[in-house]
Amino acid sequence: MAARHRVTRPRRRRRVLDSVLFGVGELLITAGLVVALFLVWQLWWTGLDANAKAQAIASDFTDTQVESPNVEGTRHYDDPPEMTPVNYGEVIGMLVVPKWYGVTNNNMPILEGIGADVLDQAAAGHYPDTQQLGQLGNFAIAGHRRTNGNSFRRIDLLEEGDEIIVATRDTWYVYTVTGHKIVEPTDVDVIAPVPDDPGAAPTERMLTMTTCHSLSVGEWGNDHRWITHAKFAYWMERAEGRPASVLSDEGVN
Repeated sequence: MAARHRVTRPRRRRRVLDSVLFGVGELLITAGLVVALFLVWQLWWTGLDANAKAQAIASDFTDTQVESPNVEGTRHYDDPPEMTPVNYGEVIGMLVVPKWYGVTNNNMPILEGIGADVLDQAAAGHYPDTQQLGQLGNFAIAGHRRTNGNSFRRIDLLEEGDEIIVATRDTWYVYTVTGHKIVEPTDVDVIAPVPDDPGAAPTERMLTMTTCHSLSVGEWGNDHRWITHAKFAYWMERAEGRPASVLSDEGVN
């Protein structure tokens, strides 16, 4: 009997250990599936939903725009019209980035505000405390780089001299990129009227785009910010035509 007990106990311990390991394995598999489903939802489904919202906003806004003939318009280098402020969540205009043609959304709503309810609509959001279009200072906007439409995903493609355009109801505002940098999230001076010199009085019209730096799923891009600055170049009346850089872009109205 004693010998039989010595044989049985190790087998029982082995069965218990196997059961524990099997249970742990099932928990890990389940956890992996949950994480995978979350990533699919976060990276894919939120994008579909956000893009649908952006398209609806763009369609409604397009109906209010002055028709712009598909010919190059007259460049005006004097002071541009100053944009009248709009309420939170309302449309300022459409963001057009010719460098993004065929790569990502190239006719993106710019809404007032930077709350999640604004940015999660695959839109760019205007920092309310920064200048309006046409004013001296810094018209600063934010957008997601990953999830909810990936609005600024390809911001890394922008190089010095590339155009960034804001199309309002009756005007094209054209800026050219001056450069970019990576900063800490606490570096808010990048959206000052004179970027990085908050005490200075502005003498130029700037546009600043801000977004997360990293595209890594592991980092989620929250450690640093990608900043692209652009300087106002000229403006056009929509009724006169459009910038040459968007004549071939069928997605821009």
